[in-house]
Amino acid sequence: MNTQPAPRAIWQAVSMYARAHKIIATLAALALVYGGYSAYDAFTAPSTATRYITTTVATGAVVATMSETGQVSASSNVSIQSQSAGEVLSIPVAAGQHVGAGAALAYLDSTTAEQNVRSARQALQSAQIALAKLQEPATTATLTSAQNTVASAEASLLQAHQSGYNDVSVAFLNLPAVIAGLDTVLHGSTVPGRTSQQNEYAYSDMTSLYYTTVSQYQTAAESAYQTAYIAYNKTLVDFKATPRSADDATIETLLKESYQTAASISDALKASTNFLNFVSSTLTSHNLSVPATLATHINTLTGYTTTTNSSVATLSADTASVTSGNRALAAAEASLTQTQSGADPLDIQSGELSVQMKQDALAVAQQALANTAVTAPFSGTVAKLSVQRYQTIGSGTAVATLVSDNQSVALSVNEVDAAKLAVGEKATITFDALPTISIAGTVSSVDTIGTVASGVVSYNAVVTFDTPNTSVKPGMSATASIITGTETGLLVPSSAVKTQGGQTYVSLFNPPLVGSSANTGATSSVAPTQKAVTTGLTDNTNVIIKTGVSEGTQVVIKTITGASATVATTPSATSLFGIGGGATRTPTSGASSRATAPGQ
Repeated sequence: MNTQPAPRAIWQAVSMYARAHKIIATLAALALVYGGYSAYDAFTAPSTATRYITTTVATGAVVATMSETGQVSASSNVSIQSQSAGEVLSIPVAAGQHVGAGAALAYLDSTTAEQNVRSARQALQSAQIALAKLQEPATTATLTSAQNTVASAEASLLQAHQSGYNDVSVAFLNLPAVIAGLDTVLHGSTVPGRTSQQNEYAYSDMTSLYYTTVSQYQTAAESAYQTAYIAYNKTLVDFKATPRSADDATIETLLKESYQTAASISDALKASTNFLNFVSSTLTSHNLSVPATLATHINTLTGYTTTTNSSVATLSADTASVTSGNRALAAAEASLTQTQSGADPLDIQSGELSVQMKQDALAVAQQALANTAVTAPFSGTVAKLSVQRYQTIGSGTAVATLVSDNQSVALSVNEVDAAKLAVGEKATITFDALPTISIAGTVSSVDTIGTVASGVVSYNAVVTFDTPNTSVKPGMSATASIITGTETGLLVPSSAVKTQGGQTYVSLFNPPLVGSSANTGATSSVAPTQKAVTTGLTDNTNVIIKTGVSEGTQVVIKTITGASATVATTPSATSLFGIGGGATRTPTSGASSRATAPGQ
């Protein structure tokens, strides 16, 4: 038997309950409606979480191009001029003849140019030989000579040290008596009638009544004596402590010190002699009695002066000899070192510079020789010959008129694109009338001065065909796709690079955001960080990153908010190329670009 109530019975029971409990039934109905609506809204409402789409930095190449339209130009007539002067010896072509690029149109006398080439080549060979000699290692004879010079300098210096030490020894045989005698002359008490005074004071007092300046002479003599006495005692101690076998530096120091001490004693003798001579002349000029000891003291000082000055001269010569010996030894050792190590780097550099100059001179001479043959710079037809055989012409003289086979496209380029153009850039040329033909070309000229029309500045440029094509006629419309730059490096989409406050940066997650490389991106609980970068060439779709990130780095290329599913942008942060958030810039009209990277 079925015990489950029928739906109709259940509905009747609910209806009866609702009529009996109207308030409760109403509240229950409202709750049910609200809950259903909330569930529906939860399932159907868009997510509010921000999603990030990323890519990985990879090595690739950016090729920036621009497309310009123009017309095929007609062939041009060019006057071919001589780049040299001389007599025309031969004209191997005739008017109306077709010639290829590089074909000779005329030959000039090359005698002088050939002589100049030979002379320049000989000068170069001479410079190369001189440089080779500099770079050669020293011979055994040269090395031995340098070693002998060092040995001779060492022997001379040793002799100077020995002679100096001997002369110091001789000086200290004489100087003790001199310094003691000077002390007796000044500080003894031998002046008759004034034995209670030291001689210097006795002589000073005898003279001061007439000339008070005598005290200055006395003070100078006493001061010079004290200086000499202190120097003498110190040098004597050092002399006694220095054996003949002492090292060179110690003997040189003793020699210099002894010379200075002898000079100080000589100065003291001179000051004392001046003092006594002043006293003697003063007493004599006033007809006063001159003590007998005064003349004796003056004669004693004169003898001491002769002895001391002899020591001063000898020690001075020894000091100079040691100094000269040291210099000679240093020079000999430096010469030996240079001989062992090879030529001086500056000499080698000078030799290399001389070789380079001679090479340049030879190149100039060879070019002058080449210029004696006047050649066609391009293929074409000789329209007219302007010179005759045996005619003497100068540099710049028109030799022939050549009608060019070259084909080119004349372009009028706006000032923005003109700034990117450079002679030598490669191009691909296509034609409206010849859709199956594509010709390689090269930018051959770009005007440096623009023309202004209706306020718009434009520049004329010419793209020359690399290979002429007879199907292309003058006046045809053509489009030149010009490669303005290529660069290989780390590549990211342009939308990944932004600027703010003059700073260029990319946004990245650390650690990388999982699943963000899909078209729908991935959410993150934290915002990406900014990483400063420097950029290189861009093709408006991709950009080269020079510094700031490494290969394999994950960078944000697009930010999507769940509410609007649009790219998030802010007034303060824009794409490096004027694109907000993660949008991709479309190349401007008249220009195209492309980029390649691994896997693309």
